[in-house]
This record gives sequence, C-alpha cells and structure tokens, in this order.
Amino acid sequence: MEESYGAPAERIMVPAPRGGVNRGDLLIIKKLCGVAVSAADEGEEVEIMVEGCFDFPKAACALTLGSPAYWDMAAKQITANAHGNPRIGVAIGAAPLEAQIVRVRLDGFIA
Repeated sequence: MEESYGAPAERIMVPAPRGGVNRGDLLIIKKLCGVAVSAADEGEEVEIMVEGCFDFPKAACALTLGSPAYWDMAAKQITANAHGNPRIGVAIGAAPLEAQIVRVRLDGFIA
C-alpha cells in the first residue's frame, strides 16, 4: 500500500472561500471542515487543519465531555443544538452554561 499513500491527512490545502479567511477561522466546504492555519484572500490556497483539538466560542448552552459539538453558521459558534447545524466534532471537556469557550476535537468532516 505504500505506493498508494498520498500524504498525511491532518492538514490539507483548499481554496479560501468568498471574502477570504483569517487564521483560526473554521471553514466548512461541503462535507469537509477544518481550521485555517493562516489568513488568505478569496480563491488563494490556504492550509486547514482537519484533525486536532481547538478552542471555539460557545453559545449559551452546556456541553459535557464527549457531547456532540455543532457549528451555528450564523452566529459562528459551537452549540448543543443539532437543528440545522452541522456536527463538527465532540467536546473534550465540560463547558458549563456560563462558559464562553469550549475545546472541541474536530471530526474533519460533516456526517
């Protein structure tokens, strides 16, 4: 299988979306999700990390260790509400209602 190996998969290159991207932004491209490693203008290649644990802003909700983490596209924050929000990973620690940040282990794809 060595001859069919392409590259490590924790970081991949993608075109920056409309409006560009800032370092640390979460990008969702169809079924793929990852965090931008650097800033890029619209259409430029940008490296995203599709594996790893990242701190994200959190809605007014409580998450426990292992809880699914959904991305609220409009508010640009993690929520426990699955309705209309793509799952991007799981909480890797407790984040009570009053917490503003939650650490999430990315799935790397939208299920």
